[in-house]
Amino acid sequence: MANNAVAAKARAVYGSMLSKDDYNVLTHKGTIPAAVAYLKTKPLYAGAFADTDEAAIHREQAEALINKNVFDNYLRVCRFASGDKKGIMSFYIRRLECEQLIKAIVAITSDEQEGFVVSLPEYAAEKFSFDALKLASAKTLSSAVSAIEGTIYYRHLYPLMTAADPDVDRILTTVTVCYIKWAFGQIDKTEKGKSRTALKDFFLRKNDADNLLMCLRLKSFGIGNDRIRELLIPYHKRIRPAEIDNALKLSDPVPVLRDMFIRERLIAEEISDIPEINVNAADRRFFRHRLAVCTNETEALYALTMLLAAESTDLCRIIEGLRYGLAPEEIEKYLTI
Repeated sequence: MANNAVAAKARAVYGSMLSKDDYNVLTHKGTIPAAVAYLKTKPLYAGAFADTDEAAIHREQAEALINKNVFDNYLRVCRFASGDKKGIMSFYIRRLECEQLIKAIVAITSDEQEGFVVSLPEYAAEKFSFDALKLASAKTLSSAVSAIEGTIYYRHLYPLMTAADPDVDRILTTVTVCYIKWAFGQIDKTEKGKSRTALKDFFLRKNDADNLLMCLRLKSFGIGNDRIRELLIPYHKRIRPAEIDNALKLSDPVPVLRDMFIRERLIAEEISDIPEINVNAADRRFFRHRLAVCTNETEALYALTMLLAAESTDLCRIIEGLRYGLAPEEIEKYLTI
């Protein structure tokens, strides 16, 4: 019963998400208050903005409520999950805490802890496996590592964060690896057969794209091949390390790396000059299809959450575009719908 309940609830939530026409209306609203007033008329966002005065709302408030709405809907659907799935069902909480840990490390190394505290999602922090405020109060990496003691990250990050000359990029890669290891462990405990494979593929597909995006980004900054290899996430679905290695050896690896996105179906087509936009648009289509056809409750929840997160990202880009007075066609360049 729970299995069908989660899938049915997930599809119902998806049915209330915004359409392409809604996006078009929002990009033409001209101001943030006008966009928020429009969102208030939509079932998926009416509750999120119910207690806000759109005439006084500013960009940071609007974006925070949009992101919190993803978390709230995720928790609502989680309530229908069967008891033995609670571990892997917390994937989104673990993903959020992973992102916040990365932000904290970057803030500490760039001496911008105040920015981390301001952006901390308090609605999710209480469910993290570490004390986010304690992490935010740390001034150095060696002091920050004590805030994550007892978590899945500590054993792997302790030697890196207490090193005399910390390798920050390697630390950030290790955070992601810890999250994936945790997820795979939970999947192995609760899933079988095709469902186990499908859920792991969700993560591996993202890793393929993340590795390619990192290669493109670092090559554009002239980073050497040996350094790039050190920072690759050691998981893959279709794009094997040897293929990336062969591409990196070329005098101009960028065209080959970009071709891999299409060849391995990480993007359906190039709709933008920005690789991340192409990948995110393809992810959106992929998870839309998975939500429509899957019957497993964890798959359904994962697909829905990724779709909600994608819509949240697009809405925040619209809000940002309106804040800076961008023309609708300029805003649309950064959307994935």
